[in-house]
Amino acid sequence: MQKARRALAQIAGRFLFIGISVQIVLGICWMIRAFGIFPEFGDSYLWLKAADTLVCDDYMGIGYPLFLMLAKGIESISSIPYPFFVYTVQILFAFYSGVVFLRSCGMTKKVWLVWGSLGLLTCPFALQCHVAVLPNSLGFSFLLLELSVLMGILRQNADGDPVKFPLRQMFTAGVWWALGTVFVVENLWLGLVPLAVVWVLHLIRGRQLGKQRVLGELVLLAAVAGILFTTVSLWQTPGSYGKAENTVSAAMMRRFTWSHMRVEREYDTWPEELRSLYSWEEIQQSGRYAGTMPTDLQKKAEEALGVSGAQQLFRKYAAYHLKAYFSDNIHQIAWDMAGYVMPPVMLQLLLDGRGYDSFSARNVDLMMTGALQLTNFLLKYSSVWFLLGSIAALLGALAGKKRIRWEVVCMCGITALGMAVWYTMQDAGCWDYKNGLLPGMLWLVGMISVAYHCLTQEE
Repeated sequence: MQKARRALAQIAGRFLFIGISVQIVLGICWMIRAFGIFPEFGDSYLWLKAADTLVCDDYMGIGYPLFLMLAKGIESISSIPYPFFVYTVQILFAFYSGVVFLRSCGMTKKVWLVWGSLGLLTCPFALQCHVAVLPNSLGFSFLLLELSVLMGILRQNADGDPVKFPLRQMFTAGVWWALGTVFVVENLWLGLVPLAVVWVLHLIRGRQLGKQRVLGELVLLAAVAGILFTTVSLWQTPGSYGKAENTVSAAMMRRFTWSHMRVEREYDTWPEELRSLYSWEEIQQSGRYAGTMPTDLQKKAEEALGVSGAQQLFRKYAAYHLKAYFSDNIHQIAWDMAGYVMPPVMLQLLLDGRGYDSFSARNVDLMMTGALQLTNFLLKYSSVWFLLGSIAALLGALAGKKRIRWEVVCMCGITALGMAVWYTMQDAGCWDYKNGLLPGMLWLVGMISVAYHCLTQEE
């Protein structure tokens, strides 16, 4: 029985190694091709404009405009095009963060760390971010570094090893959180989640770890959070790019109403306050394209009613549509959640015509520029490999009796779920795999980790 288990673990490990190696080769080929292309993302031009003015609204962080300003400055004094500099830095930093993250997962051999980090780097959804003028790549890399520090703390706690300078390690995680927020402002909340989870886990084990340490961590996190929440508001100028303020009420309106704004027969049943503000033509126009509501309907409401009055209208509109189309909204939320949790599978369903149009479809259009066949094969391979690799990783973990550190799984799982929920509830019809990279990436981390432990026989 023992020999059979070892044989199954070896087979699963080799299968995972081959499958991920194929992805690495395909990804590197695609990346080489992409270096000579500037993807025409609409947001890229917005970030370039912000780099010229250093004016950011409340949807933006200040870090990426500063980074682009540096890249343009280097271009002006050398012959290096700024996209080349941007792509190179993003790729190298993503590779570094992958090595650090996998090391915190228990991988120690250098060759395997390089191989594993290349596997993370060439995941198609992350790879497109690395070779684009967008902050997603750097924001995700900072989040991985934050998680790496916290995973190291949890692993030491689980092994019973005394953590040297525990407050220093928590402070380091806080620094990565702050840098991630500077580049991707949503990380202000998303990066707080793993820190909060670790502190709660420490609180539960307070008697073992010591009350002084738990209290010290709470004071430290409160101080970092206070500084960061205060600093973010200093660089933001709401409305500077023609969008309504980024509030919970505005997000709920977008989430619950956009999918049903093209049903003309329902217009006469809407609250009078809504119909007096928006004509049917305006509603219909906004309902044609996802992601436009902040610049048209919501901005108009702010101009007519003021920010406070607009928030009340948004809540009223969202509540009406949630009640009127409850089952449809739940179905679409579940579909978007699945897209963030299992991006390769859901993207393939979308490309096969079995899903609704979204921002991810536009991503694929840009990804195929100049390499249609290679991109098409890479995406199809990633969707098939996601299913086969997940099964192989499960079998390998069971056969190899891989030790599962449940506190680490809990922290990463809650963080990934929080990211999926966050971006799902931001808008309807806007599933964008560039935003929620962590949930899909964790599947690949599991495959890499199982392959390593099956083939090296390390715990």
